[in-house]
Amino acid sequence: MQKKNPMKAVIGGLAVLATTAGLLASTMTGASADPTRPYAATGSDTTQDVWNGLTNDFGAVAPSIASWDAFAGTDTGSQIKTKTGGNWFVRPAGSGNGQKSLSAVWDSAYAAHDWPTGSGVVLNHEDVDFARSSSGPTAGTGLKFLPFARDALSVAYNTTGALSGLNLTTGQVTELYSGVDNAADSVVTFSGQPATAGTTVSINGVTVHPKIPQSGSGTRTFFLGAIGVTTLAPYISDPGTTAQGGLPENDGTVLPNDGDLICFSAAQWIAQSNGKTTNTRGGLALANINGQAPTTGSAPNMSAGALFGAKNVSGDYNVVPGTGVGVFNRDTYNVIPTSFIAGTSKQQALVSILASSGGIYGAGGKSVIKAFGFGTLSYATVSANWLDGAWRH
Repeated sequence: MQKKNPMKAVIGGLAVLATTAGLLASTMTGASADPTRPYAATGSDTTQDVWNGLTNDFGAVAPSIASWDAFAGTDTGSQIKTKTGGNWFVRPAGSGNGQKSLSAVWDSAYAAHDWPTGSGVVLNHEDVDFARSSSGPTAGTGLKFLPFARDALSVAYNTTGALSGLNLTTGQVTELYSGVDNAADSVVTFSGQPATAGTTVSINGVTVHPKIPQSGSGTRTFFLGAIGVTTLAPYISDPGTTAQGGLPENDGTVLPNDGDLICFSAAQWIAQSNGKTTNTRGGLALANINGQAPTTGSAPNMSAGALFGAKNVSGDYNVVPGTGVGVFNRDTYNVIPTSFIAGTSKQQALVSILASSGGIYGAGGKSVIKAFGFGTLSYATVSANWLDGAWRH
């Protein structure tokens, strides 16, 4: 979590919950977060900053939640302890790992309850209450995905060379990441086919270096689905997890060289541009995809562009985005065990915080969501739109 202003107030029913539990602390920092708050969240880097805004600022909408960043910062460690009396465990980095840590706590069929799997570190103290996710569910049951906010995915690239004003099609991005040439397309070209680790790939004659986020990233999963790639080109380095050297998502510092490029959340780009979180975009630009701009306007008032989809008259998105090749707008989610919906009073209170107008979907919460570059959803509070997903280990 990032360092924010001290909390001096709580609102509505959340104050009752926090006071009753006797668990609400007055401050939270990036180094240690707060193991005394009633609820703990892990997972997606894409939505961690907007969740910091919802939980940490003065008069925060959801002060009873400790939302733990996906990656260790300069003042943080790779191990976290989310609850008093709980265990120290490896910080879950990314959507998939957030879901895995949540499942390790709550899946009764998982005898070991350890995270990471095989580590022997047992999560048995309600260590994780929900997971942030930038990708949707895998088929199955056990988890419930509550729609949170609209995002879009584009390609960030280093502009210090000759690249500028990129407008890429789905097919061209597919070529870049699959390494398979489309002879009918003259924009993306290769030094040879079939591609090898030494193949040079170019856009309009300029050499580029496609990169991919770490393997636990929901952004990575969604991006590869949007371009229909299951096997990465052999010239793309993919060490796997962050522990193995995998790249964090939405971090422009991973693109230091001419022609470097990587998938990037447009909402994160907007939040960084507008000064809502650390700006890593120096020397970079964000491509249009299929002629649609991912952003509109300029800092400090940049906002969601056409790539996010169409808004209704109230400024909300009311059409659930599809999935599959060519779809670059997506919903992000907050993931809970399905049992919470009819669970204990504490569990039901969390559901209310996450998916009601009395929680983060009141006017204050919607304002924060938009300020961090995301779009609000007209259907987030409607249980018929909550999705089932499988436990993950």
